[in-house]
Amino acid sequence: MSSSTSNSEPLRLFGRALLGAGVVGMLLVCAFHNGHHASVIDYHGAVAAKEARLAALPSPKVVIIGGSNATFGMDSEALEQALCRPVVNMTIHANLGVEFMVNEVKGHLGPDDLVIASFEYSAFREAIRDNDVHVLTVDRAPGAIRALPWYRRPRVIADVAILRLQAAWKELLGERKGEGQERVYRADGFNDRGDMVAHIGLPQRGPEKQQPVEYKSPVFGDDFLPLAQELVDSAAVHQAQVVFVWPCVAASSRRPDVEDVVARRMAQAGHPLLGDPSAYVFPDTAFHDTHYHLRGAGRRLRTEQLIRDLCSNPSVNCCLSE
Repeated sequence: MSSSTSNSEPLRLFGRALLGAGVVGMLLVCAFHNGHHASVIDYHGAVAAKEARLAALPSPKVVIIGGSNATFGMDSEALEQALCRPVVNMTIHANLGVEFMVNEVKGHLGPDDLVIASFEYSAFREAIRDNDVHVLTVDRAPGAIRALPWYRRPRVIADVAILRLQAAWKELLGERKGEGQERVYRADGFNDRGDMVAHIGLPQRGPEKQQPVEYKSPVFGDDFLPLAQELVDSAAVHQAQVVFVWPCVAASSRRPDVEDVVARRMAQAGHPLLGDPSAYVFPDTAFHDTHYHLRGAGRRLRTEQLIRDLCSNPSVNCCLSE
């Protein structure tokens, strides 16, 4: 074999690899724009409306962040009346992670804004998430990609394209028929303020159809407090305020020892949680499908308790206290 032949072989291999990468890239681009979504359930599409409301509301306003305990368990209209400020409930799923939630709102705060942060207990343990919930969210609300660190964005975009390609194939084969008949987890299940309301009035579910809270160790991880401080500092720069509040939880899933750890660590960091955690514990029958998702009556009671705690705090401007 001549030296010229041996030298050209790596070039041919590189050319083939480049061509293959180009073909794959074109397929992914086509898949991204083929009109099919990764999932027929459009629940995460509500993020787009939430982000649009966040960007449009003038200051002062109230911004709720956290997991789905606040998605299902907040009455933002009642909060508006108590705080005399418009409310946007940005919450939708705990698996987006605290990092995503902080990035999503910190650039939209202004003077006298109030951020109410209501995180599930898992968030204190694992504040940074990297999972398919980001993919499903970007699939339905592409602008949400901005809340992710830049180095995660290419992978999420590629995953969206791959899932859309798979969805198009399933559609072609007729395998998607009958999917997506969800009564609650829909983008149109939210009201204009961002609260989930599709579950209100549905029949009570038995305990076998409710998901209890799962606790893992450690109770409190290393990532939460830096992100909490980032949120507080960003709010302060814009003359806004952050309050951390307890999540609602079903009685059979309550863990006072976990509450004690969270309360102590947050107080030590200068971010005490507002109120008494026991006031946010409700009977199991008050919840819909998980021990974080309050039904209608529980939603009302939880919001009333939150308003009492907010209005008893001298640092919070509250209409009812004037």
